[in-house]
Amino acid sequence: MYTVIRKYDVIPGTLEEFIQHVQESLVPILNRVPGFRAYYLLEVGDNEAAAISVFDTLADARGAAKQTAAWVAEHTELFFQGFSKPMAGQVRVQSEPVRLSSTSREELLRGCF
Repeated sequence: MYTVIRKYDVIPGTLEEFIQHVQESLVPILNRVPGFRAYYLLEVGDNEAAAISVFDTLADARGAAKQTAAWVAEHTELFFQGFSKPMAGQVRVQSEPVRLSSTSREELLRGCF
């Protein structure tokens, strides 16, 4: 699994509009990229956003960059102050919550109460 993280400095007063544009026009592009797993956009400050994209491989992430380049170019002057600050790498540690079956939950609760 390969993850790309980008931090964006957004022009003051445009964050909500930027979020809406991402949801309406960037997410559908990403959903069509082979190897795409997930996309998260975080509001990290008054005029800052961070995007986390997850792909199967580095090649998939590069493919996404090519497919989203036009979207980024079209929206850069509208929303961004300067260039994004990217970080990327292969996921080395991953943790997800353990999902218990309903029977296991009942058994667990019986042991506690």
